[in-house]
Formats: sequence, structure tokens, C-alpha cells
Amino acid sequence: MPEQRIPHHRRSVVFDVYPADDACLEVVGRLRDERPWAQRPEDLPLVHDLELRATVSTTDFTVRAVEATFHTYPHSECPAIAGAYQQLVGVQVGRGWTTAMRERLGGPKGCTHLRELARAMAPVLVQAAFSARVHENPTRDGDQERLRMVLPFLSGTCHVWAPGGPGEQKLDAGWVPGTTTYPVPPIADFAAE
Repeated sequence: MPEQRIPHHRRSVVFDVYPADDACLEVVGRLRDERPWAQRPEDLPLVHDLELRATVSTTDFTVRAVEATFHTYPHSECPAIAGAYQQLVGVQVGRGWTTAMRERLGGPKGCTHLRELARAMAPVLVQAAFSARVHENPTRDGDQERLRMVLPFLSGTCHVWAPGGPGEQKLDAGWVPGTTTYPVPPIADFAAE
């Protein structure tokens, strides 16, 4: 029987993305810091339980609304910074997102834990936009064109989506997301068709 290990600390970050009105998605990120070993309130069993909720346009990925909520926090002053996150309204989630966020909310101008949620929002939105498209368009009509519109958000984010990399090569060879098995076959398989 393996030894039951109790961690010193556990951080959980969860995002849910929902459809919203007016061609928008609602992104809800939640961060929880726990001390699984803690038994007494003085040991702070739940250090943080913070939520960042943003409404983002699906046409240009611009933040339309933001709400920061402090459910559980270690200092009574922590929630006072929630209003600062309104500075994200009007910012485009994509290239430059992390820089824009740091300029507005870096260091003492924000909360390090909410910044972590905001930073992670960009890749979550890209994935959610694709998930929404697949969910709403089971026949995949127009997906290749839509992916090319989203390509600037993907380009340079990883080795597959490097400019001229495997992702672009597969699109050029006729690949339409959601029409193949996953993982998507190598580019050589598309070139052979």
C-alpha cells in the first residue's frame, strides 16, 4: 500500500467558459490555495478562493466586462483591489495581453493571484473559441476560414503554431479541424493525399 502523502500546499485553477449575449463568451476563472494539513482556522486551511469573471467578444477578443470576487482571502484589505481590474475592459486578449495586464495591474497595482488568472485567460479563450465553434457547427462548414481568422492569435504560441509550422502546413494541405482523428496526423500524411 503506497504511503498517503499530504501536500504542504495545493493550488487549483479552474476555468469555465460559457456563451454570453451579443457574440461574447463569459470566462470564469477560479483560483484556490489550500493547506490540506491545516486543522485549525489559525492554520488557514483555505488561503485564497478568488474568482475573475470576464465577458469577451468573440469577434475581436476584446474584454467587454470584468468582475473580480474575493470569496476567501487572508487580509481584510485584499478585496479593496477588485475594482482595479476594470482597467482590463477594452483590452484585447491576444498578443500583448500579458504586457497590457502587467502595465495596468503589475506589482502593488493589483493582486498576484488575480493576475495569474488574467494571464491564463488568453489561452483558455483560444481553446474555448474553438470548442464553441465545434459545438455550434457539427458539420464544420467554414471552419478552415474561421481558423485562418484566429491564426494570428495562435501564431508563435508553440512549436506547432510557429509561422510556417505544422499547424499552418496542415491547413494549407486542406486540413479542417474536427474532421480527423486526434491527435491530428503528421503533415506527411496530408502531403500524401
